[in-house]
Amino acid sequence: MFVGCKVRPKLVPRLFHRDEWFDQLSPKAFSEAEFETLLRQHADIIRADSIIVPFKKTVYAGPNSARADLAIIPRDYRTWVVVEVEMSHHGLYSHVLPQVRTLRDALYGQDLASYLLSKSPTLDAAKIGDMLRGDPPDVLVLVNKFDEEWDKELRRYGAHLMVFEVFRSKNNRHIFSIDGGPPRVAQNFLSELSFSLLPRCLSVASPAALDFPTGRTVPILIDDQMTYWERFHTATEVYLTPIGSMPISPGSKYALVLLDGGQHEIRPLGTRGSQ
Repeated sequence: MFVGCKVRPKLVPRLFHRDEWFDQLSPKAFSEAEFETLLRQHADIIRADSIIVPFKKTVYAGPNSARADLAIIPRDYRTWVVVEVEMSHHGLYSHVLPQVRTLRDALYGQDLASYLLSKSPTLDAAKIGDMLRGDPPDVLVLVNKFDEEWDKELRRYGAHLMVFEVFRSKNNRHIFSIDGGPPRVAQNFLSELSFSLLPRCLSVASPAALDFPTGRTVPILIDDQMTYWERFHTATEVYLTPIGSMPISPGSKYALVLLDGGQHEIRPLGTRGSQ
């Protein structure tokens, strides 16, 4: 004799906010394009003090090519981010990681400046040019459902994961549950500095963060002693060079920081191999 049992329906996660219930939407409730539009409408909660623009430009790493979906450009232009919007049902190894690897290793040259400027009238052309002479952007994968394997593999590739889950009320209003996000930078940290192939020159990783122009002599503290430096750039790099002898030693990376009161200082980040 068959004895039936009552099966309890699976409960849909809900959030209660301002006297209203919001039900979690299925990961397949939006197309990728709809999901991306929703993100741009709420850009301020992805990264504060930033401008988020479409970034559909094809970039290349050797024979491989990829297109991200968005670019996050901070208002200080220090460290920008390219964003790959993904859905949790996409293949991690067949689709997501190859895209991430190409975006991580791609060349981001001055040819991208006009493209980025065309996407937002508020961007500063000179700062964009300097930004593109610095380090390549970080890569952020933004997905609509957490997966531990995604998190582990993306970290291994040097990328960042942000989970963005959408909840909707009966009144068609949305709220979001967010975990993770782009890397944060200390407010007084301007740029990493490293010795370059050019003699007596330090390469600047985030040149758009520098608050002094090319050709100006700038006093910079090193070990409580005042030194003097000049900035110059090539088509692809920005450098600092000392007036007089080089006051720091090769073999380490350094940080350019801005102290209270506006004074600049160069501090060691650590010896090579410990980074």
